[in-house]
Amino acid sequence: MSSIFQGATINTDHTLRDWGCAITNSDIISVPEPNLTVLEVPGRNGRLDLSEALTGDITYKNRTIKLELAKSVDIAIWFSFCSYVFNKYHGKVVTVTFDDDTTHYFRGRASVSEPQRVRNGGTFIITVDAEPFRYKKTQTVIAMLGSTTKNIANPGRMPVCPMIRATADCEMVVGDITYDISAGDQTIPSFFLPSGTTSVRTTGLTSGQYLYFFFTEGYL
Repeated sequence: MSSIFQGATINTDHTLRDWGCAITNSDIISVPEPNLTVLEVPGRNGRLDLSEALTGDITYKNRTIKLELAKSVDIAIWFSFCSYVFNKYHGKVVTVTFDDDTTHYFRGRASVSEPQRVRNGGTFIITVDAEPFRYKKTQTVIAMLGSTTKNIANPGRMPVCPMIRATADCEMVVGDITYDISAGDQTIPSFFLPSGTTSVRTTGLTSGQYLYFFFTEGYL
């Protein structure tokens, strides 16, 4: 999935420009494993697959991001450099953006390990227990003007619970469920936009009033 020549930005630090570190491994980003619940039922042909029974969609385990980093180093600064990296990132939640995909980021908890120095070279490893999805950096905004019906598209793989902004009190109808929406910003914990399109109808809005959806897309 990843090139051995790429750099990465961890929070605000770039591995090559700021640290002078090259990424030396190619097995950088693992593929998230699906959470499968499969039961053997005596007397039943085949196994019973309950993987989507709870949420109506498949869910995924975390993925692993592993950065094996190497740099030329002066012995006088190696200890202070390692100390900086450990203190800033070891055990902390971080975002990781790769140079060949600057419009998305990964998020997870980092650990720093195996610092070694041989002559004028130093190496260490940063491992991130990352969430399964690759998140889009720019937020998606969809507007509905007046009382209307619109197919709201979520092009990502991750179901999202959008923040909803209404310029006036109104009702939002999705399938056979009606939600009362107050003027202002709100989220509805039971309302998700799955991957694909969802038909949404608004009532109670005039031609100059809006209902907005704000969400972050997530991809595998």
